[in-house]
Amino acid sequence: MNIKTLFKGIQVHDIYDNYPDAVIIINSQKNIVFWNKRAQNIFGFSKRDIIGKNIGIIFTDDIGKIHQNLTAAKSSILTAITKTDKEIFIEICCSEANENEEVIIAVRDVTRNQKIIEKLLLEYDKVLTISKNKSNLIASLSHELRSPIHFIIGFGQVLLDGLGGKLTEKQEKYVSLISKNANNLLAFLNNILDLSKIEAGKMEVNIKLFDVAQLINSVTESLNPVMEDKKLNFTVDLTDLVKKNIHSDENLLRQILINVLANAVKFTEMGSINLKVIHPDQDLVSSYNLKIHPEYTDKSFLMFSVTDTGIGIPEDGLETIFDEYRQVDRTISKKYGGTGLGLAITRKILEELGGVIWVESELKQGSTFSFIIPIDKLEQ
Repeated sequence: MNIKTLFKGIQVHDIYDNYPDAVIIINSQKNIVFWNKRAQNIFGFSKRDIIGKNIGIIFTDDIGKIHQNLTAAKSSILTAITKTDKEIFIEICCSEANENEEVIIAVRDVTRNQKIIEKLLLEYDKVLTISKNKSNLIASLSHELRSPIHFIIGFGQVLLDGLGGKLTEKQEKYVSLISKNANNLLAFLNNILDLSKIEAGKMEVNIKLFDVAQLINSVTESLNPVMEDKKLNFTVDLTDLVKKNIHSDENLLRQILINVLANAVKFTEMGSINLKVIHPDQDLVSSYNLKIHPEYTDKSFLMFSVTDTGIGIPEDGLETIFDEYRQVDRTISKKYGGTGLGLAITRKILEELGGVIWVESELKQGSTFSFIIPIDKLEQ
């Protein structure tokens, strides 16, 4: 609504009554000097009722917002009162009318739309509350949910070890299947519980000083048997790592590394996996909108990159790969297993640590998962 251009050089009483929006003109004292038919329809006041009255008679919001709107040169949503004391929502757009400091206000009744928005917001709040209650419940039932599965796994192993007597070949096969599926169920449950704990705000972050090189060595040693079994060439490059003693949460960083490396191993049938750790430059850190404190130096962040020669990710899957409860391809999940929650949990943990994760990939050409974390402790 470019009101000023529309009304320039035209007598207001000649055209305003047929204008589709309500048109109100106020003088420098904020008194109403013009009021068209549409304004009468919206507010219920006739010209005789309203001319000469202060604009405050219809606006429940601060009248100063009119001049804020005038300065900002954009529309605003305000509440107003009709002649019958009914509260409505209106959209206003203001413009200076002439050198006499009169202001033209174009008004639209947006009550119906605003009511719909308010209803949607209320429903959204309800959904958020339900979701948070669900996460709180699942997180609080951690022991009750895990214990039966541990019980099944434990007794399955007892049977396989022959402590209950020698099993026949068929019995051993069945018990092995029970144990394998119980372990898969436990892994799935652990992911659900971790995600619920994060969503419920119950994740504890314990920042302390530790040797990141030792942590990397420990993680890679735990994954080496799987990589050797698949005959994958695994390398770790720490040549650019200057600061080895870092401040972060050691256990959470361990979980992140295991999730990312295990993901690479799972989807790589042959070839290699490489883990490289560097100190990223500040421009790269800034490009991902990470908070850079004035005390930080060019060695205040670490970037971990895991590159594999696996199956890769299709372009349309790059945007959703870190979303919870989403899997890029159901056929892939059936072939390789897993819940699709590991990377979603990884992203959320990194957010808790003040970091970020992203992926670069091409279908059938492999992937590179990279993440950055701050590693300096700020002086209090």
